[in-house]
Amino acid sequence: MTPLVVIAAFLVAFAVGLLGTLAVRHVVLARREDKAADAERRMRPIAIELIEGMSMPPELSAYDSLALAAAVGRYSRKVRGTTTDRIGTYFRDGGGLAIASEGLKSRRAWRRASAAYSLGDMSCAEAVPLLLKALDDRSGEVRAAAVGSLGRLRDPSATEPLVKCLVTRQVPRGLGGTALLELGPVAIPELSRIARHDDPHVRTIAITVLGLVGDFGDAAVAIDAMQDPSAEVRAAAARALGRIGAEDAESALLAALKDRVPDVRAEAATSLGTIHAKPAVADLMTVARTDRFRPARAAAQAVGEIDPRTLIDAAAGPDAGMHLQEAADLAAL
Repeated sequence: MTPLVVIAAFLVAFAVGLLGTLAVRHVVLARREDKAADAERRMRPIAIELIEGMSMPPELSAYDSLALAAAVGRYSRKVRGTTTDRIGTYFRDGGGLAIASEGLKSRRAWRRASAAYSLGDMSCAEAVPLLLKALDDRSGEVRAAAVGSLGRLRDPSATEPLVKCLVTRQVPRGLGGTALLELGPVAIPELSRIARHDDPHVRTIAITVLGLVGDFGDAAVAIDAMQDPSAEVRAAAARALGRIGAEDAESALLAALKDRVPDVRAEAATSLGTIHAKPAVADLMTVARTDRFRPARAAAQAVGEIDPRTLIDAAAGPDAGMHLQEAADLAAL
């Protein structure tokens, strides 16, 4: 046989072996998924009884205990109080917490990820330190599962680690952001604290999330951030003030219309429109006529939000400019 024929035969044998391995893996994964789905179907009635307080589940195998956690998780995302306490007590006393904790030590990444995900459904505060440690796991799948579980457990101590995960991109930012939003108002004190962090990226995320989960009582943090040396933080603060509003927000946003960075001016203009700041109309008209594209367009649209009649009249004038005219056309639709 020539060397070329030998190489070809080797490549064919390698391809056949690879295809065989993939086929076996596909079958194994399919069986694993079928087994998990079957276990969750069996656990579903037990999960409902646990959530509704009808009865405490019997002692289960390790596999069924994790399946019960998954079933409980599907039904219990909106529950609080005594229901959450009852779920946590069952998994703590029934051994489910210990089983999932051991799973985090597995050499197989998929087992660690499964365990991390299950811990988020067990409503046990003891899982939080374990999940925080899992944020440094070498597997992205495990880190992602830990982030999701920390969000579901709603422990405020997870706020700063989750923010740092976003900054360092240890997990996809959308996933980390969702976890922070799931923490909700319990995270506000910690978000307010890290809004003064040394890292401007941390400050930006903290202010952004604060604007989503806070209310007008939290505006002072965003107003202070309007003086931040980082333009990214100032822009985030302007967006936050548009969402949460406050008596002092209007003056802070008006001042930001003169910020040296166009993106900050644009965010300030948009937020002034969102909070319907009528005293800002004259300044917004000036920005719409004279500023760069993004802040000018945002200012024109803000005038339309606040006072459509004034916008339409101004757009008919000889010095209106394209942004006021465009905003007037949109307002007339």
